[in-house]
Amino acid sequence: MTVALLTDKYELTMLAAALRDGTAHRRTTFEVFARRLPEGRRYGVVAGTGRFVEALAEFTFAAHELAALAEFLDSETLDFLSNYRFSGDIDGYAEGELYFPGSPVLSVHGSFAECVVLETLVLSILNHDTAIASAAARMASAAAGRPMIEMGSRRTHELAAVAAARAAYLAGFTGSSNLAAQQRYGVPALGTAAHA
Repeated sequence: MTVALLTDKYELTMLAAALRDGTAHRRTTFEVFARRLPEGRRYGVVAGTGRFVEALAEFTFAAHELAALAEFLDSETLDFLSNYRFSGDIDGYAEGELYFPGSPVLSVHGSFAECVVLETLVLSILNHDTAIASAAARMASAAAGRPMIEMGSRRTHELAAVAAARAAYLAGFTGSSNLAAQQRYGVPALGTAAHA
């Protein structure tokens, strides 16, 4: 499975409708922002932009995926997806920066067709990583310079664990027990001893 299928069906049906009515190639800007923060929190910490850019580089549809999508998409839409490469621009806050409700932490500029298919992927990555980084930053502040090790790999999906380790490190943790995070993102691998 390619990262292109990490999306919602309605984004592809919206693309098909835009291709049919001639609006698919209009220039547009999609902005990612938080409507509100959890109660008692005054700021969030941006994370996930780097992972999104990595995923975007791999955002293509394989032939077998297009064949499956042919069950509900027309040939014009399938042709567009078979040649999909994002050629727009992305800008936003740097990872680790504070953000406040209503501020656009990431803007995606391009044609409607290019941008609409990315919505679920960008929100999935940024919502997850920003939530981890925001909590980690508050822990780092409370730790007042004491070392902190992220050790949550046993409590989440294996790929989410790598992303969480990266986000926690970005927000001030000393390192992680997750070896994949060390390998992929350079997060220092740390650990203690088994307690069982």
